[in-house]
Amino acid sequence: MIRAVIAKDVGLLLRDRGALLSLFALPLVFILVFGSIFQEGPDRNEARPVAIWFAAGDARGAAIAGALAAAPGFAARTAGSPEEVRQLVATDAVAAGLVIDPDRDAAIELVIDLAAPLQARGPLEGALTAVVLRALVPAALRIEARSPPGRGPPRAQASAFQIAVPANAVLFGFFLALTVATSLGSERRTGVWRRLLAAPVLRGRVLVASLVPYFLIGIVQLGFLFGTGVLVFGMEVAGSVSALVAVSLALVYCAVSLGLLFASIGGSERQLGAFGSVVLLVMGILGGCMVPRALMPAEMQAIGLAVPHGWALDGYYDVLVRTGTGIAEVVPAVGALVGFGTVFAMFGVAWFRFEE
Repeated sequence: MIRAVIAKDVGLLLRDRGALLSLFALPLVFILVFGSIFQEGPDRNEARPVAIWFAAGDARGAAIAGALAAAPGFAARTAGSPEEVRQLVATDAVAAGLVIDPDRDAAIELVIDLAAPLQARGPLEGALTAVVLRALVPAALRIEARSPPGRGPPRAQASAFQIAVPANAVLFGFFLALTVATSLGSERRTGVWRRLLAAPVLRGRVLVASLVPYFLIGIVQLGFLFGTGVLVFGMEVAGSVSALVAVSLALVYCAVSLGLLFASIGGSERQLGAFGSVVLLVMGILGGCMVPRALMPAEMQAIGLAVPHGWALDGYYDVLVRTGTGIAEVVPAVGALVGFGTVFAMFGVAWFRFEE
């Protein structure tokens, strides 16, 4: 009986082209678009030009120019005068400029658009300041950046797809909840549940059997998305594959449980679809699927951990970006996802109406 229920639901789901499209094809489109935007966007694949001027014979200027030429991500462009540097920056011919004027003693002019958004200006300003300090400060006084204990160093030259693939996998992975909710609602409306409950099987076992196919489909969905990310988009797993699998299994469990909760709220398939889509999109935005939480204000970063999406992305980020990440490092993310899922399941079972 239980096997028949599972086989029935798997068959129905495989014949639902709309559900398969939203779970498998649509995420690939989003991954391609978002990954390409950040991967192929301005200055992503080539050094950013920086204009520099210094007087002939100025040892300080020569040292800065050498450090700028050696710095990854920058291409030094020598200008004929300070005015030319400022004009190049004003016309967006270069990203920024440096004017090393010997008449200004120690002052070095960084020419940059101060009206530019801080998210764009801040990293550039900080990087160029670091280049200047590296050229002028004695080696004994230089700062050496290191990751703290328990935080593995990032993978070298991580592509934008290291972020785009997990972000959209989490966003659309949780849309599995919508498929679960509408399917359970349809079966309840059409009387399928009444026929199943007439069989000599416990209600709980029938309910679990109805959820198993979606758990399996969720695993296949994430495997497909991450597999495509590796084979097509060049994504690499910096940590262990077992940690990636652990986070994925916890995510699918949480998504299926959330679908059960949605179904327990009741309503028609159209109502569940409208309500569930809004809730999932808001959760995805708060959790960092659209904009990375690291770029959000501190208050929004904290709010992002109030939804399972934020924990899932933290776990995936550690596995895909930080080298040496294993099961132990993703335990907080896995535990949070299992906790969210268990709460969703408890309320879902308690409120679920087997008969209309």
